[in-house]
Amino acid sequence: MPLKKLTKQEIASALGRLSELAASEGVRLEMTLYGGAVMLLAYNARQVTKDVDAIVHPPDGRRRLIARVAGERGLHDGWINDDVKQFISIREAKNELIIANVSPTGLHVTDRPQNILLAMKVMACRSPAGYEGDYKDIEVLLRVTKLKTVAQVQTVIDCFFPTPFS
Repeated sequence: MPLKKLTKQEIASALGRLSELAASEGVRLEMTLYGGAVMLLAYNARQVTKDVDAIVHPPDGRRRLIARVAGERGLHDGWINDDVKQFISIREAKNELIIANVSPTGLHVTDRPQNILLAMKVMACRSPAGYEGDYKDIEVLLRVTKLKTVAQVQTVIDCFFPTPFS
């Protein structure tokens, strides 16, 4: 299936269907959202995104359920993918999911705190080249976090992506 930009409504509907499928099989999927999907769903910072960057647990069966939703909804194969793993810091990976009082089946979705998203976006900092890039997302996250100086942003980055000498 060719790449199609996803709207907030399409993502919410597809995640709802994924939850239904998981629940019907007695499975509990835990999903942590990152990137453009968070910018779209949580901050209304854009109209569309190319995919849903997410870490989904448990790995067993998730691909089959995600592929089924893609087939039913006419979504591209990578509509949910874990390519974001390359941008997750070691410190972040240890605290990937924060879950409390959720149903035993279906889908539970979390996103990351604003500071983590900002650090990841700054570290990736892809310029617009065939897609929106990270600049606008960084601007939104700077407003949301109320960080004003480069030193403040660097402190946040250092929390999650420490240099070997820090």
